Amino acid sequence: FISKYVFSTDHKVIAKQFLITGIFWAILGGTLSSLFRLQLGWPEATLEWLTPVLGKWVEAGKLNPEFYLALVTMHGTIMVFFVLTAGLSGTFSNFLIPLQIGARDMASGFMNMLSYWFFFISSVIMFSSLFIETGPAAAGWTIYPPLSALPQAIPGSGAGMTLWLVSMALFIVSQLLGGVNYITTIINLRTRGMSMSKLPLTIWSFFLTAVLGLLAFPVLFSAALLLIFDRSFGTSFFLSDIYIAGQALPN
Repeated sequence: FISKYVFSTDHKVIAKQFLITGIFWAILGGTLSSLFRLQLGWPEATLEWLTPVLGKWVEAGKLNPEFYLALVTMHGTIMVFFVLTAGLSGTFSNFLIPLQIGARDMASGFMNMLSYWFFFISSVIMFSSLFIETGPAAAGWTIYPPLSALPQAIPGSGAGMTLWLVSMALFIVSQLLGGVNYITTIINLRTRGMSMSKLPLTIWSFFLTAVLGLLAFPVLFSAALLLIFDRSFGTSFFLSDIYIAGQALPN
């Protein structure tokens, strides 16, 4: 059971793993979206009925402003990365590429399996950040400094932000492993007689998506790594010329 359904190297099983995890994130992302849209749509309404679930994040019947920022941040992160990129692309690329080009499986089943499990570990870390006492990351889903670089900026810049960065670093590793696999499979494992010009448009879309990912994600990985260094190891890649209450940071 474990080798067939958990640590599987079969592209169809891995596609289902991506799909199930993506569905979980879609439900969670939609729930977070509903919470802050309730506050937007009915600003005068009391949300005390959410107190048993959200606890201190509901104050006087309204969502705490810091928590509102965190909801927007986590919703954007979840929908863009964990649902659209990993959930949809991971599912359909894995499932359809071998079937539509006449290959037995992906170029590397082991790398394919690693791609999913890096995504899964990334998901666990991102999910755990929702339960941090100071709240999850709250710097907007684009994670602009200095809110993302200064741990003391707002409550959502604390441990939740660090977990966000670690999670995204692992997520990017997952997507790079997947992208290399998709590109290699499409270029090398097409069935006899199927030239690149005869590829289905679906495969072309997966191929170009993987190429764009390989170009974009290493840069994002570098930025996440530099932010982790700024937050934890005293560097100042993003922290030069920052003033707090009129005082310049030593960076």
